[in-house]
Amino acid sequence: MLIQPTALALYGETFEDSETATVNELIESASSAITSAAGTGILAETSAIEVLGLNERLLNLPGAPIRRVDEIRADGELIDPNTYRVASNGVYRAQGWACGAALPTLRITYFHGFDVTPKDIQTLCASMVIAGLIASREGGWDLQNGRMSSMGVDDYREAYATSGEGVEQVTPMDLPERTRKALRKRFGGSVAVVNSL
Repeated sequence: MLIQPTALALYGETFEDSETATVNELIESASSAITSAAGTGILAETSAIEVLGLNERLLNLPGAPIRRVDEIRADGELIDPNTYRVASNGVYRAQGWACGAALPTLRITYFHGFDVTPKDIQTLCASMVIAGLIASREGGWDLQNGRMSSMGVDDYREAYATSGEGVEQVTPMDLPERTRKALRKRFGGSVAVVNSL
């Protein structure tokens, strides 16, 4: 979980003991939505990825900041740790990651992420939880698949948005596309995690 229930008080939200299970469920759901959009864990963990070794010198890894690389194997063979350097966003190797004409499959096991959830991510998570909590207090979630874009009084008429941001959010746990892109750019790197250890 990216935040604890007590964090909601920092944003002016209190809840009754009877709402604890709902709050915990909302926090788990919001944390999952944010992590899924990021494409990797945000909090510190060990992961393993597999990627094709190319000629690039810097191999961007998901889950920045990269804190430690435990091992890198090229087609199963251990790569000497003295031949590469760990950077905050990946691993640098002067001769690149390809082995001559062959492009090996690299398996990288590494430790990455933050010890504490970054403040802006805490705020995003708390905002989603509070929106969900307010919706649950008001009798449940209405699917928000369109918003009023205009209304006329003479010969009464209403128009609802049917594309773009106006229809994107379905529940308080859904993130807008621009937020998902920003999270993936910030945390996702250029490859995907295949296994968290």
